[in-house]
Amino acid sequence: MDVFKLKNGASFPYLLSRSNAEVVACSGLKEKKFRDGSGLFLCEGEKLFSEAVEHGAPEKIFFCAELAERLSPRTVELFSDPRAAGRVYALSTPAFEKISTEKAPQGIVCSARFPSGFGKGAEAAARLLHSGERTVVLDEVRDPGNVGTVLRTAAAFGFRGAILVSCADPFGPRATRASMGAVFKLGIAAVDTAGEIRDAAATCGRRLVAADLKDDSLTLGADPILRDDVPVIGNEGHGISGDMRALCGASVRIPMAENTESLNAAAAAAVLLWEYSKVSKEQ
Repeated sequence: MDVFKLKNGASFPYLLSRSNAEVVACSGLKEKKFRDGSGLFLCEGEKLFSEAVEHGAPEKIFFCAELAERLSPRTVELFSDPRAAGRVYALSTPAFEKISTEKAPQGIVCSARFPSGFGKGAEAAARLLHSGERTVVLDEVRDPGNVGTVLRTAAAFGFRGAILVSCADPFGPRATRASMGAVFKLGIAAVDTAGEIRDAAATCGRRLVAADLKDDSLTLGADPILRDDVPVIGNEGHGISGDMRALCGASVRIPMAENTESLNAAAAAAVLLWEYSKVSKEQ
């Protein structure tokens, strides 16, 4: 096998071919069926790579030999982390391009195991609702960038859990990139229908609150909201689904100037979750 040496003297297996088995397996993780089948997903870029290492998640690590000199000293240092031993490969540019999903790649990709806080189905969702931790629900949010951005926002504002109801895969490349590591920091439950959280929503002692523009909605910033509320962010086009609305004990609207369009899902989530982050346990 060919070997590639860095300036610091460290050497790694050098994979030249796009058809190399390791390259093909990693490239397959761009597709959801291969992510689900393997329990692995892609983390591209130095930030996501460092998050994956910090959380003990990397399975295989690939860097582009041609771009190696552009990598930060910290990233190169992580190649020698004991947790990365025997998992690092240098790739030719054509081989790296087969794995990368970026138009201007930084030169580092790793495959990572799904975080331990991730689960599927009603049981995983029930654990989050009954945990008492700040939790947000995403209802049929289909744009991967929006899913990742809402997860990033939730983590930034102290939320600990997210329930995704028929949403874009949070471990797809676009969503993961937009989350900027939040997929490692949140408990995430993915369910196919609102019905899968019906029982837990009824027994958790918490109020699901739909972000909605209805006339009888609470007005964010004027009407009281509760620390244990579970805010619900709806679909980009049609908002909260009927099945989800039936589970919500209240709705809340973000006040806006007249004759303006509603905010998109990610922007609405940022405003809503910021307001909830300010509510103390005593309220």
